[in-house]
Amino acid sequence: MNLISILLITTAVLCLLTGFLSLVGSSNNDRKRMAWFFAMSLGCAMWTAGIGVFRVLPLTSGETLTWALYGIYISSMFLAVATLGYAAWRYTIGKVLTILCMFGAIFLAAVFLHDPSVLYTDITLSNAGNSVDLYWGWYYIAYCLFFIITDGGFVVAQFLNAKRERRLNARKGNYLLFFGFLVAGSLAVIFDLIIPPYDYSLIWIGPLSLSVVMIMFFYATLKYRLVRMSSRWLQVFAYGVIATIGVIIYMLTFYLIFTSLFKASEPSASVLVLNFLMIAILLMLMPVISEVSSSIKSLISVGQVDIGYVIKKLNRLAAKNLDLRELASFLADHLHFAYVGFIINGHVYGSKTLSLSRDEIDQIAKMKTTSRNGMWQVPTKSVQKILDETNLKAVAELYNAKGKPFGQIIVGKPLGKSTMEHRDLIQLEMIINLVASVIDSGKHLRA
Repeated sequence: MNLISILLITTAVLCLLTGFLSLVGSSNNDRKRMAWFFAMSLGCAMWTAGIGVFRVLPLTSGETLTWALYGIYISSMFLAVATLGYAAWRYTIGKVLTILCMFGAIFLAAVFLHDPSVLYTDITLSNAGNSVDLYWGWYYIAYCLFFIITDGGFVVAQFLNAKRERRLNARKGNYLLFFGFLVAGSLAVIFDLIIPPYDYSLIWIGPLSLSVVMIMFFYATLKYRLVRMSSRWLQVFAYGVIATIGVIIYMLTFYLIFTSLFKASEPSASVLVLNFLMIAILLMLMPVISEVSSSIKSLISVGQVDIGYVIKKLNRLAAKNLDLRELASFLADHLHFAYVGFIINGHVYGSKTLSLSRDEIDQIAKMKTTSRNGMWQVPTKSVQKILDETNLKAVAELYNAKGKPFGQIIVGKPLGKSTMEHRDLIQLEMIINLVASVIDSGKHLRA
């Protein structure tokens, strides 16, 4: 199996998955339109897979050859009707045109099933490449007119949909599908309708380009929140689709570079398999690589706090049993303080051991706050002496969901700085509020 056929079959599977995910992940308001999109993806998948299978059929194919041709010519008509229905069904004239084209597709499919010779005169299966000898008879002319009508109807209706859409994100997604289909549809007309009677070798360009457009539209539905992957398994499938798109782009780029550099028709199967496995492994490791990269970046950026990473990590900690010392160590490392600790119920949970007596802990716990300082507490002379002796720079109260204090957070010297700046305190307030919420919501605290 050559690379083009692998890409065709792979994109066919992805195209079907995107339609399914879009349908089950859509809201009730968009469910009808996404049902049409699922029908589009089903037709596109069968059309693309049909061409992918046909390209690699051996001389002794039997029934497989027949089904491959059905996949190419009947599935493409099913795709055209679904595409028109997706864009035009909301309009009265669109409903009429879709129903008329549906009957036209049924008629053309029935004629082809009854007598395939109306479409082609011969089929060639060889090592040089499989092909179908099409000819410009009445059936092929009607077949081409059918696609011109459905594609033209889709382009007009989809442009109107994009233009009339009030939601900015939905408008962007509609325009992406409009322009993408305009390009892919033009390629399909050229390489799947006009050229095939003369040269059948490039028939794969149309379905591959259209499959890519539909997959990219699925990405747009995720990006612009047109479809929401609410459950965990839907999120896993969605990530799998996006990751496999990366594999396809890489493999296609590799194929083009390989054939250009080595002047070979195509790389060997072992080279293709090795490259596929390597990029697949890399993409599966991407979440881990991203997490490690973010953690290292947050650790080494002593001059600033990576608030995004800290908040993401705190949200993860909130979902599991919370170890206060582990939380203190994390904050000390990523907020870049020599020490971070919590005083809760008369106990200190810190990033490292701190020598404080019971009396000193009680004195710190009884500190007051002022409205001018917000959550930051103002130490008395005796408490300030304790803070100086233990290299602590600031103390803030922790508030629960009802706005009542339940503990304190104490921080040491900021790394890379001699004193706590006002900007540091302001930046910390947002994180401290989140930390307080995480601690307060923890049902099972491990000290």
